[in-house]
Amino acid sequence: MHSENSTAATTRVPRLDSLTGLRFFAAVAVVLCHVGGSFLFYSGVTVTDGYGYVGVSFFFLLSGFVLTWSCTGQTARRFWWLRFARVWPVSFVVMAFALTVIAALENTPGPVGRVLDLLLLQAWSPDQSVYFGGNGVEWSLSAELFFYALFPFVAARLARLRGRGLAITVAATLGVLGIAPLIGSLLHISATMYYWLFFVFPPYRFGEFLLGMALARLVMLGHRAPRPALTALAGLAGTAAALWFVTGFTLRTGTQVQRPDVALLVIPCFVTLLWGCASGELAGSRWWLTARPMLRLGEWSFALYLVHKPTFLFTSNGFGWWQNDGGLPAVLWFAVYLSLAVGLAAAVSLLVERPVERRLRRVLRTRTAAA
Repeated sequence: MHSENSTAATTRVPRLDSLTGLRFFAAVAVVLCHVGGSFLFYSGVTVTDGYGYVGVSFFFLLSGFVLTWSCTGQTARRFWWLRFARVWPVSFVVMAFALTVIAALENTPGPVGRVLDLLLLQAWSPDQSVYFGGNGVEWSLSAELFFYALFPFVAARLARLRGRGLAITVAATLGVLGIAPLIGSLLHISATMYYWLFFVFPPYRFGEFLLGMALARLVMLGHRAPRPALTALAGLAGTAAALWFVTGFTLRTGTQVQRPDVALLVIPCFVTLLWGCASGELAGSRWWLTARPMLRLGEWSFALYLVHKPTFLFTSNGFGWWQNDGGLPAVLWFAVYLSLAVGLAAAVSLLVERPVERRLRRVLRTRTAAA
């Protein structure tokens, strides 16, 4: 979801452009989760689309990986300012649009909730009208801000770990991610509280970010996939198999697999995919993911993540677009919608996201020079 490669580092490290290309597909998975049901009416496809929220798990893993890979040697204050410059301005603009222009079409919270939404603090509230308020997808940015707050301290400790220490960290993190929801079920907490604790609550989702950090540390220590292309393909195939399994379960039983359980199924697949892609690129392999069009789509994926839902609500409810009866015309309509959303994302990225980030970076350079 978030473009991490633009963050400066004091130590030059190889760029991993294939990871930027992957971000576009994770963003499309989230798009399908939110609006796919309005275009694709086949039961199996609709159910699979509904599990597209796993794209957020991929973003959290990727964020931890790339920040660990590229942000070594910075002061905490510099890191926090660069993350703020990267994430908050454009999210504020889109959230303001959601809370004003299309407020009647969104889940709009009360005054306190609106302030929390604009400050990206909404994920700390168990009230769904708050954490999904305004532009609902921005709850994940609220979680990311928490990750960023911890990152300098966790990264410093992680940098001292090697094979055994990293293995223990990964095992403990996976244990917490698996056991915490089980304890919640045994305590019979309400469904709404369970959903918030194990899908939205930032400390729980930090586990995915930490796994991405640990993977980056392993790669930095020289642990490479022996056959990168096959490793990446195995990760992709594993992801498809996991989604096929949960889709089949839902179609047979009519029951959705719990979100933390789905995440635990796909996390090893995502880790394998990232490991394969990073290893291949470091070995000098050329990936189609690094082609210029894929890089541009990856760079726009953060903006796409932010604008896709407001775009759909505004055009669908405001102008009556996207009405369809399914079949091939619906697929074509979705292609048109996605093209429009990508185009708007490109405009937001080029006209708002990047220029504001550059200005805020200059503020940091000016203050550093003055000091």
